[in-house]
Amino acid sequence: MSRKTTRTRLGRAWLIGLVLTALAASPVTELVITGQILYGRAQGASTAAVTDIVRVYNNNPAFMRMRDAGLSETDGARGTTLFEDAKTAANKALASVAALREVDVITTPGGVSGGDDPIDDVTDDVIGWLPVYYVEGQVLQGRSRSAKSIGEVSSDQVLNSIPEYVEWLGLDETDARYHILMKHWNDTFNRVVKKVMMDNQFDAVVELGGTTSRLGPVPDLTQDAIAAL
Repeated sequence: MSRKTTRTRLGRAWLIGLVLTALAASPVTELVITGQILYGRAQGASTAAVTDIVRVYNNNPAFMRMRDAGLSETDGARGTTLFEDAKTAANKALASVAALREVDVITTPGGVSGGDDPIDDVTDDVIGWLPVYYVEGQVLQGRSRSAKSIGEVSSDQVLNSIPEYVEWLGLDETDARYHILMKHWNDTFNRVVKKVMMDNQFDAVVELGGTTSRLGPVPDLTQDAIAAL
């Protein structure tokens, strides 16, 4: 057998192997997308997952806060802001899960079929990537951004338990004790709120009623703060 014949046969074998590899890499069955696309796009998609977007939103703290306030996405500036924040959080969570699961597209349940790989329901994963908290109220201590634990305090209840604050309420700015007392009660308030935050190992303390968590009620530290006076 000549070297030319050998090279020709080797070349043909290499081409056949290349074609077989390409065929093996391509989907045997294409994805068929019929439902709402939540992430990605249908064109060129070869892997997919599904998510119950209603359940995602029902566990989205910004949406939960909007719902609990009896608002819709069109109810004024607050309703619009809450819904937009909820949508942004959901989209970020979907993108994070898609990247981790290495899927090209995520649809609503029953919205995609076919393909070579299993089509998993990643609803729980998406919920897990949502923010734990949505903070709308005043942050009294700490940092609420990306906080893993938050407590709440009623400023009014704590302040009304500080004798210097009660006395200060009855004074005029022209009174010499006005500013002295104001500094005293302000320092006292900040001290006790910071103390309960540190004692409970929270990342932040927010005004009572200012936080919504997808994990359940936010702890009320008001009585702890009063006891620390």
